[in-house]
Amino acid sequence: MVKDPELIKLILSKDFYYFNMREIADFIHNEPVTQNMFFGGGDRWRVIRQNLSPLFSSIKLKSMFYIIENCAKTMEATIREEMNESGTFEVKSLLTRYTIDCVGSCVFGVNTGTLGKNYDKNPFTLIAGQLFDVTSYGGFKLVTRAMWPSIFYGLGLKMFSDNVNNFFSNLLIGVFESRDHKESGRHDFVDLLLNWKQKDFLCGDSITNMKTGEKKTIQLNIDEGLIIGQCALLFAAGYETTATTTSLLLYELAKNKDVQARVIDEVDEYYKRHHGKIEFEAINEMPYLQACIDETLRFYPVLGLLTREAVEGYTLPTGLHLPKGTRIHIPVYHIHHNPKYFSEPERWLPERFYGEGKHFITPFTYMPFGEGPRVCLGKRFSKMPMYAGLLTIFKNYELELDPKTPSSYKFQPRTFVTQALGGIFLKFIPRK
Repeated sequence: MVKDPELIKLILSKDFYYFNMREIADFIHNEPVTQNMFFGGGDRWRVIRQNLSPLFSSIKLKSMFYIIENCAKTMEATIREEMNESGTFEVKSLLTRYTIDCVGSCVFGVNTGTLGKNYDKNPFTLIAGQLFDVTSYGGFKLVTRAMWPSIFYGLGLKMFSDNVNNFFSNLLIGVFESRDHKESGRHDFVDLLLNWKQKDFLCGDSITNMKTGEKKTIQLNIDEGLIIGQCALLFAAGYETTATTTSLLLYELAKNKDVQARVIDEVDEYYKRHHGKIEFEAINEMPYLQACIDETLRFYPVLGLLTREAVEGYTLPTGLHLPKGTRIHIPVYHIHHNPKYFSEPERWLPERFYGEGKHFITPFTYMPFGEGPRVCLGKRFSKMPMYAGLLTIFKNYELELDPKTPSSYKFQPRTFVTQALGGIFLKFIPRK
């Protein structure tokens, strides 16, 4: 485990460290869903990232914000329709339905229908559950693959069932056919993939260029596995992390009524400035809400552990030599809760990220999206559904804890992302 910020900075910024074991690359052809940036490393990771990056430019994100706004309006109608006598919602489920709808619309150009009735039988809802399998067998596979990947794949095991591969394969086939296998002009993820399919390979810089300064280029063959892998990654990362963070933020705001009141005031001021309309600029105009989001990501980091592997031998400034293949673990959750870096770390305090407070954060002690070359590519995209959803909720409601909601949560041990055990039940109180 590496906990020192200076060493963390060194490790996360070095080009010869990357997530996941080389053994996985030897067997990765067995599992198309894992052929993406998250599970990949080296030149493969670099080429894919370079070719996906244009999808997340500010211009592209702004151009699709109207889609997010429409999804937020649908969620608003859903809340109104499903409001019961107690006004209680399980917010993780509600926000999962919302974020799946956002990702489906923005990334694939399809209406998922997850905010409609019978959502528990919706195919997108069902596949989401399979991607984050929290059964005992799912937990066993997760640990085994991380600890002994060569044995895991050597035994013919797969992290994801064939249903997952087939789902995304069929989804893309259907979307491609609906566009007559031609770019639509939406400039979304599907258009990007259609552009890829017209080529035999992707081109990009070699990861060694970051170290040597050379201009070596790499060609990566385009096949069905490569395309399915990126499809699954954007779906899973796009919906789950945003839904989890937003639901935990709502939970903390329900617990801290004074903070919630301040957020509502900021929401009301925003609507006055923008004549009651949610616009892309919201993600930069609400500093206190952003501080609440930042503190939630500190308190509940989506990935509690970051892993890197040395692809060549390296000696740290401390004198410790890391042989090739050494795996380095960075305990993000522990660092975020370390009193050395955050005073009163077990208190949820948005002020530490507000105004001048954020300037006192020690670099590389706050890493909710990772750091270095592998920092989360979808960091800015995740803000859009989060802000639109929060603005929509607080325009109409105040939140209170339901009697069955605990004062604190334990986390699901069978998945690598942070998930609260048990539902997050909150009361939606109509604003007067």
